[in-house]
Amino acid sequence: MTDPIPTQSPDRPHTLPPEQPLLPKRPEQGRALLIVLGVMAALAALSLLFARGAIRLDTNWVSQLSRTSTVQVLVPNETLREAQMDSAQALLRQAVPDAKIDQLSRDESLNLIQPWLGATRLPDDLPVPGVITIRTDTRLPIESLTRQFEDAGLRVSLDDHSRFSDRLEQTVQRLVLLGIGLVLLTFIAAIAVSIFATRSGLAAQRDIIHVLVQAGASDHFIARLFVGRAARQGAIGGLIGTVGALVLWLYVSFGPGRNTLGWSSLGNVVSDILWLAALIIAFALICALAAGWAARRQLADERRRA
Repeated sequence: MTDPIPTQSPDRPHTLPPEQPLLPKRPEQGRALLIVLGVMAALAALSLLFARGAIRLDTNWVSQLSRTSTVQVLVPNETLREAQMDSAQALLRQAVPDAKIDQLSRDESLNLIQPWLGATRLPDDLPVPGVITIRTDTRLPIESLTRQFEDAGLRVSLDDHSRFSDRLEQTVQRLVLLGIGLVLLTFIAAIAVSIFATRSGLAAQRDIIHVLVQAGASDHFIARLFVGRAARQGAIGGLIGTVGALVLWLYVSFGPGRNTLGWSSLGNVVSDILWLAALIIAFALICALAAGWAARRQLADERRRA
């Protein structure tokens, strides 16, 4: 006696097995690849944040230096200090009436030169140069002021900090180029990793690819499978690395090194996050394009050998 053939109960809906991807996932390889991509994305994000922070720091410093100048009055003896300092301030107020002019006391001026003189106690009658700071949005007429000081019998040293600001700007430009170079090197490394991962995937799933080819799948169709996977891995790795870089940058912005390269306003935060979002998109696109190029080339080589 044969067993009855089981039939589908009319009350139980017919369920289909879940759809499986054409290329099976390899969790151990995927996790390792995500870690590598995440580390590279973190380095790229930190390099980008560093470059943008350096640009902001240069802008702030150069802006402050361009608005600040220093006048040192070389007094011959201390008895003439007050009279010569008053004469120098009068000339400055006449030349730049809208400027904010401040005079350092003798003790403050002495503190500025004390590191070069050592801890030795200095005599009270030692002539210490008088220092006057000028803050103005207009450029000082250096040559005209120098002639006016000479005509008044004053020995002064004018410094508009232009030489220092030029050197600072050149240094920051090199730092920005360094940051951009690190981002480009990270992208190149991401391309190499994507190519290696794609070729490894083609070798590991050679049987499945052979079946797809026998079924009539084109190289373009097979390559798209790897492109989609590489794009997802690049986007996830880029997001993980960027989040890690943001955590470190928050420490830079609000930790012991605050008020330097880090964020100082909400506008800086928003603009940097937009740049990082573009970095994630670029990271995913680079991984996808590298995977597509590697897959199509590998498939074309195999077809020629066949």
